[in-house]
Amino acid sequence: MGSPLGPLLANVFKCSIEVNLEQHGQLPRYYRRYVDDTLTVMPDRMTAGQFVETLNSAHPSLKVTMEIEREGSLPFLGTELLNRAPKIKSKVYIKRTNTGLLLHFQSHVDIKYKRSLVNTMVDRAYRLSSNWLFFSEECDHFRRVFHDLKYPKPLVETTIKRFVERRISSQEPCPSPVVPSETVRVVLGFKDQSSANYVKQQLNNLSSKLNVTVQPVFVSLKLEQQLK
Repeated sequence: MGSPLGPLLANVFKCSIEVNLEQHGQLPRYYRRYVDDTLTVMPDRMTAGQFVETLNSAHPSLKVTMEIEREGSLPFLGTELLNRAPKIKSKVYIKRTNTGLLLHFQSHVDIKYKRSLVNTMVDRAYRLSSNWLFFSEECDHFRRVFHDLKYPKPLVETTIKRFVERRISSQEPCPSPVVPSETVRVVLGFKDQSSANYVKQQLNNLSSKLNVTVQPVFVSLKLEQQLK
């Protein structure tokens, strides 16, 4: 069993080396590290190789290796980075040796931990996926995993559905096109279509009196928001 101080001491050791490299202007512009895994952006492979040599020469105990992008893909800490120039997209990275070994539903563990595992997997898929397509693909993957682990299908599906609904309801609406400054938008809760039409008519009358365009923006309010 490893000491819990191991990662902490490794981080302190690497930090001291990075401070020295930064003082001498030897750190690249983009440099991100988690314990002993580092992600950098280099202009070419030669420059990357030179930086690896710089790291290895910083201390005799350091033995840094390099993994480069292959076919527009680079795995890093459970995340697959995809080069879609000029943007970088991300998705969950699954090793070929992954066997889907997780907490079995028939194990003698409290049900709350099993629910939490499903929630964690859904949240992880969302955080590591740069778009809804990648998130959906990962959901399909762990649906199969949980099926093999004998998890009830309603538990998995309900967890995914509730998570997606919470995320959609909490997201800010998409930015509207740029409009003149004399246009004012009012956010209102949507009750029914007849009420919405009546509000639009009243705001049109107000607009003509104020010489300012007042537009309603109707949003669907959840019951918990109304109670708040």
